[in-house]
Amino acid sequence: MTPAELERHADLIRRAKILSAASEEYFKAAQAIEMGESEELRYRHIKSAKESIEDAFPEVFQVRQATPRYVIKEENDHRVIKTIGIVILILGTLYGFVKFGPTGDLSKTWTTDDIPKATAYPK
Repeated sequence: MTPAELERHADLIRRAKILSAASEEYFKAAQAIEMGESEELRYRHIKSAKESIEDAFPEVFQVRQATPRYVIKEENDHRVIKTIGIVILILGTLYGFVKFGPTGDLSKTWTTDDIPKATAYPK
């Protein structure tokens, strides 16, 4: 036999012995039920048998991390950047109106002589 076959053979014999011991524990639990012994003793035999089976087949009883079905991507939150951009746009527009005069502010083109004419009471 090859070394891999020998290893597999030894593993199968080890599992058979463990399962044999688990089987004996289940028989002891069944006898405890027949004799009406305490629930604690029955539970101890069943628990021992289950632990033996878990030792025989660790690949079946290993707890695996469940992978999530849907991965939720977290998008970058650009609300602050958008808000700052909108504020800069509004303030820039208002500054442009004030700087270049489309706001109706005639004080830039008026002289001191125009003020009495503009504020005179109509006749």
